[in-house]
Amino acid sequence: MTAEEMAVALAKNEKDIKSLAHRVASCESENETTRQLAISVNQLAVNMEHMLREQKEQGQRLTVLERAPGEGYLRLKNTVIQCLTSSILGAILGAVMTLVLR
Repeated sequence: MTAEEMAVALAKNEKDIKSLAHRVASCESENETTRQLAISVNQLAVNMEHMLREQKEQGQRLTVLERAPGEGYLRLKNTVIQCLTSSILGAILGAVMTLVLR
């Protein structure tokens, strides 16, 4: 191999090395972008898991709040029925006592 052929081969190799260095830099940049994306996806998954837990807790609290008026109505209805029953029984007992004591 002559000096001229060696110089041509060396120039070609230098060109290839520069091209490869550029491609490696591009791959490293893409690799960093992919790594950042993976970190972001992981953070998103953690946040979504937290939001799901919070949503379940809110659902339980909402169920309790939705039941409260119905339970209040039932207590009121039972109290009214007890008062009416007591009044009627009191009136009946009062009438019976009045008849017995005469």
